[in-house]
Amino acid sequence: MKENQNRIQWILILKWGLVLLCAFVIISGAFTNRTSSTSFQDMRKQVVKAADLTNMKKADDQMIRRLYGFDPDSFDGIVLYYPKSNMNAEELLLVKLKNEDQRDQMEKTISNRVATQKKSFKGYGAKQTAMLEKSIVEVRGNYALYISAKNPEKVKAAFDAAY
Repeated sequence: MKENQNRIQWILILKWGLVLLCAFVIISGAFTNRTSSTSFQDMRKQVVKAADLTNMKKADDQMIRRLYGFDPDSFDGIVLYYPKSNMNAEELLLVKLKNEDQRDQMEKTISNRVATQKKSFKGYGAKQTAMLEKSIVEVRGNYALYISAKNPEKVKAAFDAAY
């Protein structure tokens, strides 16, 4: 009899645990994909201000197409700072997406860029590879951020605060 009561208690605990886990997943998903009302100009200002752009230069539309393979006009806003030298891995990409359909493609595109960079530094660029390993890719709601830098957390914090 006592054994059955213990079993029933464990089943109830597991059941409520699953209910709480499901609620957490649903609630966190709702906040993760919410769109930001921050204008691209304000977001860019905050993110760029937090970044050390010493070893980067601002890309034009042609360079964005070359490095990432997409048309800058297909987004609500885009800014890219890329390495001044082929021996550098510092990079900053900020994109305001026009719609949700662009989110998955953006994540894939950024991941491909990081993989390409890692491959190009493999075997001789230990510092660059380490920097790429700690780079941050954040695709949230209507914004995407990619930062490869000495202190990417600072830029991510500015992005989070402006979001």
